[in-house]
Amino acid sequence: MPRVYRVMTEVNGAPQVGSTARTLGVRVPTDISVDPAGRVCSGRGGMSVAPRWRDLPRHRIPVRLGHIIALASGSNLDACFRLGDGGFVRGGLAAGLQLRPDSATHGCVEPAAVELLGQFRDDLAATRDHWIIDEA
Repeated sequence: MPRVYRVMTEVNGAPQVGSTARTLGVRVPTDISVDPAGRVCSGRGGMSVAPRWRDLPRHRIPVRLGHIIALASGSNLDACFRLGDGGFVRGGLAAGLQLRPDSATHGCVEPAAVELLGQFRDDLAATRDHWIIDEA
């Protein structure tokens, strides 16, 4: 499983599930395109992730990490979360999910197959307990 990082609002040691840029989920149509039947598929966007938390935008990285990343300006209610332990390469991430890197520092967690948006959101939410805070 690829290793990915994302800054999300932390609730009891796990990411908050939702449909904002700071939660475990996606925004429509900002993050992913949905067809008229309510379906999503690979190659049409997904939840943004990075291969290292240091590659994330400075406005997402919590201010408390400013001693590591200059000009970090994200909310201290958020944490840098990690999922997986493999290379940042295209492949299965969890049930129903895959990683599609689109640059050396960014990728999308997207549906592994065509499915309804609600199922994709459920698949993302199902990973909640597998994300680990990693700010080292």
